Amino acid sequence: MTNTCPLPFGLAFFGLFLVTCLPAHAESTLDEEEASIWAFGTLQVENDLFANIANTDRHYTNGVQAAVLSEEITLDGWLHDIATARTPFGGSAATPVTHRIGFAIGHTIFTPDDTEAVTTLANDRPYAAWAHVTLTLQTLWEINDQSSFQDQWKFDVGIVGPAAGGEFVQNNWHKLIGADEANGWDNQLNNEIGLNVTFERAWNSPDLAPSQLGGYEVDAIPYVVAALGNVQTYLGAGGIVRFGPDLPADFGPTRIYPGVGGSEWFAPTTGSIDWYLFAGLESRLVGRDIFLDGNLFSDSHSVDKRHLVSDLRLGAVVIWKRARLSFTHVYRTREYSSQPKPDQFGSMTLGFAF
Repeated sequence: MTNTCPLPFGLAFFGLFLVTCLPAHAESTLDEEEASIWAFGTLQVENDLFANIANTDRHYTNGVQAAVLSEEITLDGWLHDIATARTPFGGSAATPVTHRIGFAIGHTIFTPDDTEAVTTLANDRPYAAWAHVTLTLQTLWEINDQSSFQDQWKFDVGIVGPAAGGEFVQNNWHKLIGADEANGWDNQLNNEIGLNVTFERAWNSPDLAPSQLGGYEVDAIPYVVAALGNVQTYLGAGGIVRFGPDLPADFGPTRIYPGVGGSEWFAPTTGSIDWYLFAGLESRLVGRDIFLDGNLFSDSHSVDKRHLVSDLRLGAVVIWKRARLSFTHVYRTREYSSQPKPDQFGSMTLGFAF
């Protein structure tokens, strides 16, 4: 398996094109209030192929997700109670101004480093697939009509194991493109229903956007996250720094695995192109990861996971009218003790307002 450098030539060229060829002062992005009338659809693909010269499969090798996020809605009853719960770090002066609900269908695949072996590899991670649906409850808060933060509750329900169809998806795709099949799927995790709940808070504040650089805007979006379930249990924190001509009021592009940081909603432009570059760092203290620890309710292959995992992200975003296209290159530290080297993969996301 041969990895390229952390910043692939495609992303470097894309970033250079944005800085040199597009206008430095777009000033075309609608504000949060105007963006609230839109609903949003998102299509995402994550694959290690995006970060490698060769067509390889190792570890977190593929993820796909399709999601829909509603326009601004009014919540009642227990949904309103959850969305407006006074969780820590919010500030007593915060007021909920926008509620949205979302629905997503996702599928992820994990393989060991050696996909030619037929038998279980004691020091390599297990084969696994995770098919699930995600319900999202999102609330945008404001403090004194200036700074804002976003809460997201995500509820995942799905299945890990043969019923998730990982072998079918991967090997049939490999047949289609003429690549070698993965031979060890008979050793994958057992079927297990997966239930997970995640809470995330991200901040977008003028206090975090104090400067300009060469006529461009610079800001920072920090976030914290907590996940609990038999699929993943962790605490995390991170953030991104953005650089562009007219930074929008959203929270950056989203991710599939783990789905930390960002927002599916964004502010459409009035006609011209808006763009920005970003870099981010995120660390997670992992208590449980079924894709490394194995099944919770039955015996299965597992490896000795690392409890602290970090992601370095570099990426670019383009917004044109009602479409947002992003590419993120992720460099992930080793997730288990016998892992020979860190991982890299790419994430492509297309979002559209309707």
